[in-house]
Amino acid sequence: MSGMKRLDYGYVSRTEQLIIEDLTRQEKHMQAIVYVKPGCQKCRHTVAKLSKAMRVQTVTADERDIERFRKCGYQSFPVVTVYKADGTHDRWCGLQVDKIKQYTEG
Repeated sequence: MSGMKRLDYGYVSRTEQLIIEDLTRQEKHMQAIVYVKPGCQKCRHTVAKLSKAMRVQTVTADERDIERFRKCGYQSFPVVTVYKADGTHDRWCGLQVDKIKQYTEG
């Protein structure tokens, strides 16, 4: 199925996918929780960019958070979780421009 992408609700074309993603953004049901470390430039950049597309809650990571993330395999900050309107979530660590663009560009 060239040009079609499988989503939870079936196969859609790229155009339909863009429309669905745009509608999801407009509904403002997406939100993010971003764990940051003080003085972290990558953290500030991530929060600033994501804040333009959704509600962002920042949490300053403490030692327990850092240990928990290390056990999960996360090597750097920020640690980002985006909760989507459809009930799913996306999680990553570090400055990932491609991931941020996924949510901030239409």
